[in-house]
Amino acid sequence: MARGESTSRNELHLHDNLSDTPIVFYYRMPTTREREGFSNEAIQRKGKKIKFRQAETRLKYGLKVLTGIRKGDFERMIDGKPVPFASDAGDPEYYKDWKIWLKDHAADLVMLLGAHIFEGSAEIEEPDEDEDAAPNSSETLPQ
Repeated sequence: MARGESTSRNELHLHDNLSDTPIVFYYRMPTTREREGFSNEAIQRKGKKIKFRQAETRLKYGLKVLTGIRKGDFERMIDGKPVPFASDAGDPEYYKDWKIWLKDHAADLVMLLGAHIFEGSAEIEEPDEDEDAAPNSSETLPQ
């Protein structure tokens, strides 16, 4: 699968250890400006002091790229009863403040999304072990 533009919809599948349930977040690819902003805000230097702001930066930018949640993955309490909600405006169980609810009640999961998107978006591939094998038999080794 190719990397799409920042407008495409992607899915991140998580397992929430607190509720012992699977969670699906829908997100868009961040823009270059958002990637720069994340990097600039996550670690700040003022004079000789360095301030690490990973948690709040992951939450802020995770919320920016988050476009939805899978219906039924989250519940809010109404009159003492858990009620599932949706992020899709066309759904009968749509809750317009779903992002605020996530920020208040599931910030750890949104921070995980932010870390995944902004800090773990790529990795350097190591060559296969076969490529590191002994040199070709036709080559002469120095003595």
